[in-house]
Amino acid sequence: MKKILYNSLLIAILFLFMPVVYTAHAGSLSFSPSTSSVGLGSNFSVNINIDAGSDQVSGTDVWIDYDASALEVQSVTSGTYFPLVNNVPSTGRLYISGVVANQAEYETGSGTVATVVFHTLQTGTYNLTFECDLAATETSKIVKNDENATNVISCNALTNHTATITGAGTTTTTQTTTTTTNSGTLPESGVVENVIQYSTWGILLFAAGVVLRVVAGSL
Repeated sequence: MKKILYNSLLIAILFLFMPVVYTAHAGSLSFSPSTSSVGLGSNFSVNINIDAGSDQVSGTDVWIDYDASALEVQSVTSGTYFPLVNNVPSTGRLYISGVVANQAEYETGSGTVATVVFHTLQTGTYNLTFECDLAATETSKIVKNDENATNVISCNALTNHTATITGAGTTTTTQTTTTTTNSGTLPESGVVENVIQYSTWGILLFAAGVVLRVVAGSL
């Protein structure tokens, strides 16, 4: 009887570690506002918002493309959705990550991940675009709070921000909040989901070891 119980627990643990095959992509990222009309040599700010849909999420990777000949990142300020936010700007590309403070925590609903201030360099109409490719690793993601760190972002739901820059200068918008710091080098792809996934597997393996030890001791 004890041997049957031991085998049943072992099978249950193996099923626990099996990956989920079906993934529903319901989360999205958005720019707010969706358009800006600014003068040459001015600053404008854009919020990076997240909508988790019906999921509980632990983190996000945000990759934004922009025309470096027309726009320049001035600052990136943490939003209120995730407690830990970091950013790494590079020419024509901006990486932002947001993550919960503890592995057991999660966020739901919608909110602001970060606010980005851009400076205009030349006139014209230009887009801010989220990079999103479910087959890629270095891409925007919304990480579900599960053992697989499932990416639940819906690439089809993402829209651009359009900035129209005119020749007439306007008053520069300033930000008084503190800009997040960074090392100045691009992170390893999928850093948010890797941290969450490794932590989750560690907890599950520890729990499995405890269960097997208890059962083995009773045999």
